[in-house]
Amino acid sequence: MVLRGEPDQTLPQLATLAREMIAGCCWNDADGQFHITPGLGTTDMAAVPKLDYSDYPVERHRHLHHVFPGNGADHLKLGAEVEFARGCPYSCTFCNKTLFRNKFRERELSSVLAEIDQLLARGVDYIYFIDEIFGVGKQVRLLLGELAKRPVSISFQTRIDLWNEESLELLGRAHCVSFECGIESITEEGRDQMNKNCRLTTERIQTLLVHARKHIPWVQANLIKTTKDDSVEVAQFQHHLKDHGVWVSEPVPMFPFPGSPEYAHTFGAQPDEEAWERAHAFYLQLFADKGYSDIQDQNPRTLAELECISCSRPM
Repeated sequence: MVLRGEPDQTLPQLATLAREMIAGCCWNDADGQFHITPGLGTTDMAAVPKLDYSDYPVERHRHLHHVFPGNGADHLKLGAEVEFARGCPYSCTFCNKTLFRNKFRERELSSVLAEIDQLLARGVDYIYFIDEIFGVGKQVRLLLGELAKRPVSISFQTRIDLWNEESLELLGRAHCVSFECGIESITEEGRDQMNKNCRLTTERIQTLLVHARKHIPWVQANLIKTTKDDSVEVAQFQHHLKDHGVWVSEPVPMFPFPGSPEYAHTFGAQPDEEAWERAHAFYLQLFADKGYSDIQDQNPRTLAELECISCSRPM
């Protein structure tokens, strides 16, 4: 059975209604005949109520995203994930959000704050926002203003072109301890090649990253390998930002994630059951003699090899 729509609303319907009454429900009957009810399911993100954490074992959750020794967040005790929005309005070629998190929609601010307050009452003092992209939406600044009043640190993934000096300073007041953003390319041509739809110049990007670092302990800029970028200029870009305390990745080879425009462009088809194996094998073959990023395994195994290793291990 496949359910379409916001799972927070559709799954409870499955527990109380016949599947023929649930919009967007798809299933095969005992004879193998396929059925689908009209509609896409409930998609009103603003109507998703606050989650109830009263019985949630927050004490077991010690993993903290984006928290590293020395980044100003060593005091943190318990972490939790919160979702402020779903989807992304951009269409970057490397992103596989197209088939399942395409449309951007935002939750009610009051529901999000109620969740955060309940988590704080349980001892949580660090929130990681699991949004596809944090910083889009009409209520982000209001959320940050409220977070500034609360004893909680935050981190997330975002785009630098969603922020300016004023909003970056607001992030600092909202106790942001980690700010990760995809730059992808150091040239406008490279960013256009990946359909980033970024209207900032590279110089402006650098200025904002440096300003962010003045207010946020950990600022991270991610790069992707592209034919539009000169390696010497990339090194200069990295050196300038690292001198100002901004961590910049080595350019990571682009992976054609199944579901992304890059996958369709590379293989000329939509994903099938062999999509991940096909994409991974292509990736390894393409960059085996060119080297991988400084944060990647330099001798990665194929998915087939990894699956054999997993299957051969004793239970």
